[in-house]
Amino acid sequence: MSATESKSRFDRLKALFVLAAFGAGLVSALQSHVNGSFTSYLNAPLAAAEPRNGIVVAVISFASAALILTAMLACVPKARQGVGRVWASLRAGRLKATDADKSRHPGVAGIGRLRWFQVIGGAAGGLFVASQSITVGALGISMFVVATTAGQSVSSLFCDRLGFAPGGQRPITVFRAIGPALAISAILVAQWTRLGNLDQWYLLALPIIAGVCVAAQHAVNGRVETTAATDIVGDHTYRLSGALSATFINFVVGTIALAVVAAIALAVSGLPTTAFPGQWWMYTGGVLGALFIGTAAAVVHKIGVLLLALSLIAGQISGGVLLDVTVRGQDLPLTSIIAVALTFCAVAVPASTTRAK
Repeated sequence: MSATESKSRFDRLKALFVLAAFGAGLVSALQSHVNGSFTSYLNAPLAAAEPRNGIVVAVISFASAALILTAMLACVPKARQGVGRVWASLRAGRLKATDADKSRHPGVAGIGRLRWFQVIGGAAGGLFVASQSITVGALGISMFVVATTAGQSVSSLFCDRLGFAPGGQRPITVFRAIGPALAISAILVAQWTRLGNLDQWYLLALPIIAGVCVAAQHAVNGRVETTAATDIVGDHTYRLSGALSATFINFVVGTIALAVVAAIALAVSGLPTTAFPGQWWMYTGGVLGALFIGTAAAVVHKIGVLLLALSLIAGQISGGVLLDVTVRGQDLPLTSIIAVALTFCAVAVPASTTRAK
């Protein structure tokens, strides 16, 4: 295959991965609406929103996803083998390179063996969903995206620079830095009229921190997915089952972390006083979250954390605008159209300068 044909094939695949990440962003916006609506339902009779309700919704979302993924894992032997490879890599990662026992898992080319902090990305996902459930009711989906975009887009730039994702290091260049700047500008344009409400500033801290952590989550989940997908003996890769394995691990870890937080919150504040809603769609947050995390884990090794984050953000802001117009019956202001256009530019600029690896 000639260099021109190779580059053309790379560009087509990259466009496909970016499109998949954009779709995952749309799913994330819908998940924000579902979990925010669930929390708002529990908070409705109260004089003020209670954080415990958001945590309860986050636990339900993560636990339901973990149960669904467990059932899927039982039906896919290669995904179960992927979880075993992750466990073997994690155990071997505790050993020194000179240990004779390192043959248990020699490591995957380019990323080596896993360390414990690389398999707890689900805790960051738990923080994201908890902040989503706690703040969306008060801030709205679009304002929530403002805060997470600021944290996620900047953090992703440094995750690529440090080589956290399995694709290796990607330097910070002017063109790559333009992407996060455009993404943040897009959100500010969309929400400019709401930025003067000082009563809401304190709520922005939690989604900003969650955005920073989510970028790192996507990076380490990519390492877990690559390890799960790579058969060391036969040197074959099973990307679909690897993504399923990584998503399963992500939600098991996140569920455990959220369960601990929820136990503390409920011990202090007591159980929610409102009966759970009867609308089935309010319980779909877990399925949507699994689609979101699974897609991100499957494509991050190809496009890097920055391009993944920007594509997700483009999907999230587009999805937020669509939900505002279709579900909430709001008008479509010019600022929202400009914001969506800017997010597409934010993806296009770094995408056009990314080189094949």
